Amino acid sequence: MYAQIAGQEKNDAFVDFPLEGLDMRPFAKTLANRSDPVYYDLIGVSNHFGSLSGGHYTASCKNPISGKWTYFNDSSVSNCSQSQVVSPAAYLLWYRRRD
Repeated sequence: MYAQIAGQEKNDAFVDFPLEGLDMRPFAKTLANRSDPVYYDLIGVSNHFGSLSGGHYTASCKNPISGKWTYFNDSSVSNCSQSQVVSPAAYLLWYRRRD
């Protein structure tokens, strides 16, 4: 109860983020005046399950050769779909600028 009152509770709100074609112009002052888009594509996601005081981390990464997504969970590695990559557990997003 104290954590909730003190604002120290983990925010589990779902944030929808794009897998491809994130145009960074609206978010970067140095890019705001560019006429051509500056696209970034998602290449990895770090996930966190648990609370602020502890939990478990997993990751989803996109293979740069095959373009397929892989899910890493401790000693377990498996294929995953794009729909599984975007989740409320997403903690850090890793994007690469498109050429």
